[in-house]
Amino acid sequence: MGPHDELLFHGRTVQSAHAIREQFGPMSVRATIEALSQHFEHLRATRPEDFSVRLADYWNGFHS
Repeated sequence: MGPHDELLFHGRTVQSAHAIREQFGPMSVRATIEALSQHFEHLRATRPEDFSVRLADYWNGFHS
């Protein structure tokens, strides 16, 4: 579990993207979004009860 997990659980996608880059080092925006999306899918599959934001509303306001 990384520091970005709690951010993802609460729908804070932009802050989570920043945390991913801090944890794993510099990467392109595209690579960051791919890593964020893959980790989001993993957490949704393994820990759905920890999310405070409904899946239907999760990506509202997040544009890449």
